[in-house]
Amino acid sequence: MKLSIVIIGRNEERGIAKCVEAAQAAARGVGGAEMIFVDSHSTDRTVEIVSGYGIKVVTLAPGLRLSPSAGRFMGSQAATGEYILFLDADTLIYPDFLWHAISYIESDPQIAGVNGQIDDQSEFGETILELDERYDEPTDVKWLRGPACFYRREALLEVGSFDPELAMEEEAELGLRLIKNGRRLAVIPHPMACHTRCYHGVSAASILSTFVRDMRAKRLGEITKTISHAARAGNGIAFCWLRLKTTILFAVWAAMIAVCALLPAAVYPAIIAALITAAGALALLLKKRSLGQTILFVPAKLLNLIDILSGLHKINLTGRPIRPNVQ
Repeated sequence: MKLSIVIIGRNEERGIAKCVEAAQAAARGVGGAEMIFVDSHSTDRTVEIVSGYGIKVVTLAPGLRLSPSAGRFMGSQAATGEYILFLDADTLIYPDFLWHAISYIESDPQIAGVNGQIDDQSEFGETILELDERYDEPTDVKWLRGPACFYRREALLEVGSFDPELAMEEEAELGLRLIKNGRRLAVIPHPMACHTRCYHGVSAASILSTFVRDMRAKRLGEITKTISHAARAGNGIAFCWLRLKTTILFAVWAAMIAVCALLPAAVYPAIIAALITAAGALALLLKKRSLGQTILFVPAKLLNLIDILSGLHKINLTGRPIRPNVQ
């Protein structure tokens, strides 16, 4: 078939049926699709439920880490369609999106993948507004969000697909490799999917819970590993500026304030430190347009810096990891 739909998940018995049924309904609108579920060694009834829909189930290969990137990597190897829609198990694809995605990607052979408008809900069912920038016309971007992403399979395989060694920001790392290979990525102005368990940073509770979740899952420092892999592909600086720009600017701002505060007043009067602090706070307020979001920015970026520093031991620039053949 022209289209493969790859769903990834682990222990998703509570919601996997909704995901599968939404995907099957969308596939019928474009003449059907090859359906694959990549299971990350579930211990509940997930595989049993998926199998009941007649979907091919692939178990994550031994040696691959339990991560969305590894699941998508294996799905791209198992799929046979010209195009692949990747879905997280907590994501419901809208019925009309696939027609728009196929029409747009076929308009230019250099287009490697497309996203649409993804509606996000928190793990508590609350609607999260303005997590993504919305566009009124097709717009080129440098990466596609993972919960629902649509790719040309040939373009993926040209660059090795998703990196199965990564557990964070793997979508951006892949996007930069695709663009470096002469491909394009785009967001089209059509509703794509509903992501029903989105971790976000729009409240103090969500910021802290995400940090604790990463600690428990032993994911702290994984962003630094992704930086390392991006650097091996020649995209280190581009990746840092794409995904860590605000953290970098925050670190520079904080360092300037610290230097001004620690040096003798004769060298740097206190007024300079105050002006730097005020200028940064004003810039944040203008960008965030909310006092609450401006205040939350500081602890969020401090946790980002802790995350990055905790992964310094994971940096390895000596070569690309060997990726297993799981076909």
